[in-house]
Amino acid sequence: MRRISIGSIRRQELINAALEVIEQHGFHAATVGKISQVSGLSVGIVSHYFGGKQGLLEAAMRHLLSLLQQELIGSIKKMPNDPCLRLMAIVDVNFSGQQTVGKSAKTWVAFWSQAMYSPALARLQRVNELRLFSNLKYYLRQIVPDDQVTATAHTVAALIDGFWLRAALSEGRLDSDKAAALCKTYIEQTIQRAKMAEL
Repeated sequence: MRRISIGSIRRQELINAALEVIEQHGFHAATVGKISQVSGLSVGIVSHYFGGKQGLLEAAMRHLLSLLQQELIGSIKKMPNDPCLRLMAIVDVNFSGQQTVGKSAKTWVAFWSQAMYSPALARLQRVNELRLFSNLKYYLRQIVPDDQVTATAHTVAALIDGFWLRAALSEGRLDSDKAAALCKTYIEQTIQRAKMAEL
């Protein structure tokens, strides 16, 4: 059985505390002191493991990105090797409760706003963007003509990000299920057009 180190446990406790504080107070008001208080660990421990608030936000985002990737892999493994179904799974995972609950959603929004000013966070955003784009292209290649794959992947990625943000900021006016359904509708229409073009 794999043993988990005290350091790993403390890091996760601090990440969980950071997510909670960001949800309650926002990123700018989420001080190391507040995070320390919620976690029950000293300010010095925060600095020791993450170097400060920015490092902790980066770790929190790595955590959320890892959860997103694990959920996608798990979801795809459970379904038939059908590119359409797997494209829908990509949409579903991005709008899953794990990614849209208050803690996650508010941390994602904070991350996107800070990524414009932090090279480390910008790199993380680029990894996330490329991973989504690559997954979409892989399945779209099996459905639409080659000359439409890149543009279609860009459009689906933009719809996912845009509707995700719209749902997160809409205070219930647009929920995650409706946002995911709108993305899926575009995919279904694209697949239908591709099939019609083959006739």
